[in-house]
Amino acid sequence: METFLQQLKALSSAEDFLHYFGVPFEQSVVNVSRLHILKRFFQYIRQENLLAESNEVGLYTAYREQLIKAYNDFVKSTPAQEKV
Repeated sequence: METFLQQLKALSSAEDFLHYFGVPFEQSVVNVSRLHILKRFFQYIRQENLLAESNEVGLYTAYREQLIKAYNDFVKSTPAQEKV
C-alpha cells in the first residue's frame, strides 16, 4: 500500500491535488491561478512545518486545510494582488 507521501508525489496538476483532497473548486479560478495555488499551498506547508508530521491521517487533514486556504486566496484575488 502506498504511503500518503508516495500518493502525493504522483499528483501533478492543481486539479489533481484538489480532487485528491476532495476540495470543491471552480475551474475558472484554477485556469487563471493553477500554479499560484500550488506555490502558495507548498509555502503554507513549509510555514506550518507539516513535513515533519508522521501521522498520515493528521498529515492528510493538515495538507487539505492548507490547500483550501491556498485555493481561497485566489477565489477573490489575483496572483498579482497576492504577490505570488
